Amino acid sequence: MRPANIVSLEEIGKFIFVSEKPGKADLILVPGAPMKELAEHAAYLWKEGYAPKILVSGKFYMTYESLEDEFQRFSASSGDSLGCSTEAEYLTKLMVEQGVPENVIIKETESRNTFENAKFSRKIIENELKDVRHIILCCQAFHARRALMTFQSELRDYKFTVCPIVTRGISIDTWMDNLKSYDLVLSELRKCGDYFKGDRMYELR
Repeated sequence: MRPANIVSLEEIGKFIFVSEKPGKADLILVPGAPMKELAEHAAYLWKEGYAPKILVSGKFYMTYESLEDEFQRFSASSGDSLGCSTEAEYLTKLMVEQGVPENVIIKETESRNTFENAKFSRKIIENELKDVRHIILCCQAFHARRALMTFQSELRDYKFTVCPIVTRGISIDTWMDNLKSYDLVLSELRKCGDYFKGDRMYELR
């Protein structure tokens, strides 16, 4: 017998796991996380010609003391930090290994959470990438809705296409398969509310 609330959970999945087909854009933007799949997917999107430049954002997550600490304690990371000190540098190194020229990659190396990813990326886009109007958001699949909402709150006049990649084995079809991924996705749902409460966000509707 299916759980009584399965329909509601399936609707939550559809909300969280937003995904769109890529189209021609001006920039591929990667919110930092030390996940090889992100680098590989961004490299694929660039090599397919969807955008001429990649902006990768991230220092290390705010609960860690360094990127090395993040790799040691973050169970979803694999391998090592490759001698890098920030997520942006780590992902850049992986993208270069995938055949992306380093001169098309712009690094933002100070942000330590999703809001900072968006805030600091906005400064680079407005100051250095003034021709950008359409952005492909290359993010983790379970993080897609919150990433989109966060970047839209900072870059209100830009078009976004969300092209996520499955990481940690968590997809729209698998997130209810075990308690860990189930709780993670429901935490994302909660954060979509918590992040956007308050006067400032209400005014940015």
